[in-house]
Amino acid sequence: MLPDHALKRRSGRPADIISIQSQVIYGSVGNSVAVPALAKHGWHVLAVPTFLLSNTPDYLSCYGGEITDEWFCGFLRGIQERGQDIRLRAVITGYLGSISKAEHVCAWLREVAAKNPRTLIVIDPVMGDTDTGYYVDQGLGHWYRHHLLPLATGLTPNLFELGCLTGQTLTGEQDIIKAARTLLSDKTLWVVVTSATRSEKKRMLKVICVTASTVYSVEHEAHQNAPKGTGDLFTAELTAGLLHGLPLEQAVETACELTRRSVLNSLVDGTGVLDVRTPGSGEMK
Repeated sequence: MLPDHALKRRSGRPADIISIQSQVIYGSVGNSVAVPALAKHGWHVLAVPTFLLSNTPDYLSCYGGEITDEWFCGFLRGIQERGQDIRLRAVITGYLGSISKAEHVCAWLREVAAKNPRTLIVIDPVMGDTDTGYYVDQGLGHWYRHHLLPLATGLTPNLFELGCLTGQTLTGEQDIIKAARTLLSDKTLWVVVTSATRSEKKRMLKVICVTASTVYSVEHEAHQNAPKGTGDLFTAELTAGLLHGLPLEQAVETACELTRRSVLNSLVDGTGVLDVRTPGSGEMK
């Protein structure tokens, strides 16, 4: 039994959201963009890093690496020991990077779901992209498909990741819709495919939201040299919208618009870093 002073320290405001993904000291990917994006909407967010880097690896130098499994499991256990999962509203997972991280996250998510089945679990199965291919162990796809995805309320893969998860070649919107629906279940209610289709001529991208009975898409302008982390920001904004009670379609549209604004702001200021603190950018429609 914990002493009285330890119990008192547990009486603070429990977290609303746990965000499990990579983190950088400089840049706007993973937790480094998701946490401020969620916090500006008033949510109490705890960040659990899977990797901690000085910056994204596309720079000439990059320092840091994967958090050890011992530390990572300790981070998750500490959340429980501090009572921070008592009233958890949502969990977001992004870049896990390794099969061992996926195993630990899977076990922890099962405990979260058992405590509170209403917790919104949003999984971004980060594995690669059409222009880079895989940038994780390909075996991670098996863990997502058979272990993590069945725990999710919703998924936010990009086109490449949807193909990896379903083992299908996706050549058009109907292929995308059919593939996305193979990932739905009694638990997993929606799949939002980012960068689903691209029109080079019109410089447009399409986001496609798929449920068992509906399909909804949002088309937006594609910008060259957009900062890294737009998918991480989109998932955070989508989660914030859903927690504020927006219908799924409106949450998708709002997340697209807020992400677009951040990209435009970064291109204007030339920093190459997404800015989620711009006045007015946190307003939900």
